[in-house]
Amino acid sequence: MWLAAMGCLVPARAAEPIRIGSVIDLTGPVAPLGQFGKRGIDIAVAEVNAAGGVRGRPIELVAMNSESKPDLAASLALRLAAREDVLALIGGSFGATQLALGSIAQKEKIPLVSPTGYVNDDQRNWRYVFFTLVDFSDTAKMMLAYAKSKGFKRIGLIRLEREYGELGSKYLHQFAGDYGTEIVAEERAGDGDRDFTAQLTKVREAKPDFLVVWFANPGGALLLKNARQLGIRVPMIAPVSMDNAATVKVGGPAAEGLLIASQIAGSEALDRQKQFVEGYRKANPEAPNPNTFEAIGYDLVKIVVAALEKTSEPYTREKVRDAIGTLNYAGAGTVARYSATKNDPSAETIVLTQISNGQFVLAK
Repeated sequence: MWLAAMGCLVPARAAEPIRIGSVIDLTGPVAPLGQFGKRGIDIAVAEVNAAGGVRGRPIELVAMNSESKPDLAASLALRLAAREDVLALIGGSFGATQLALGSIAQKEKIPLVSPTGYVNDDQRNWRYVFFTLVDFSDTAKMMLAYAKSKGFKRIGLIRLEREYGELGSKYLHQFAGDYGTEIVAEERAGDGDRDFTAQLTKVREAKPDFLVVWFANPGGALLLKNARQLGIRVPMIAPVSMDNAATVKVGGPAAEGLLIASQIAGSEALDRQKQFVEGYRKANPEAPNPNTFEAIGYDLVKIVVAALEKTSEPYTREKVRDAIGTLNYAGAGTVARYSATKNDPSAETIVLTQISNGQFVLAK
């Protein structure tokens, strides 16, 4: 009797957490991307745990900062892969760290969900890596389709020197003719550049009627200012890398009217995005409208959770990988129908937005 009574006083053992390794670029040149993504990641973890976790087990992040350094990202991924209690990885905020993480995920056979898109065609065959940004070929096609719909034929391009800009250039040139358009000028610049007058002057001389700014911030926002200062008044469009508050904050009036191949318009959420947007606004009342990287940060966690809910305990990395590989997922920033032959989102993920009065709204 006494022992039984004492047993009632012993607290129940807490459910063992489900651990996910997070390798995000929180400092260094691409820190803004990682920092935006972390906001969404934190909201998703809190939301899942507030609802009781997965079968009563809370989600726990084992979080590490890769500092925008691919070698460090690979080292951290190896450290996490060596832990038997880490079931999956999320992270890789830009192409180089994503490649480093992905190569480790493939070698160590641990599923990775990345907030990026393909950097090279080999990644289409990676079995353990899943992407949440659309294929940049789809982005290029969308930009060209928009140009065609408006009667624009002469396209100017200013883009990043690194592989991200190379991909944009590759696909725009590849598909331009299919849409009755022509790339009449192309100039390059680096992430650290802060004056683009020389490049933009050359683009202006080619007399484009539509300008693609395949860049990232803060340089991209400064580029917008330089373009307007030079009297370039043609419509401009940018990829998802400029879908963040820095475009408005740094670009100011020069950012007005900019079109963006986004994955969410935070001020005009689609039905599939409303739960995330509501949670984001509660967590960030000072800046209540999220952009793409916050949304896909949220999706990274939700995709792993959806896979866990689709399989059974005891969980293994292989079970989680197989479950992700058959997900039909429509989330805050990503619509993905993963399969044995597709590890990236559907083109319908793209949401064309426009900056109007300092807000990111659905393009009309």
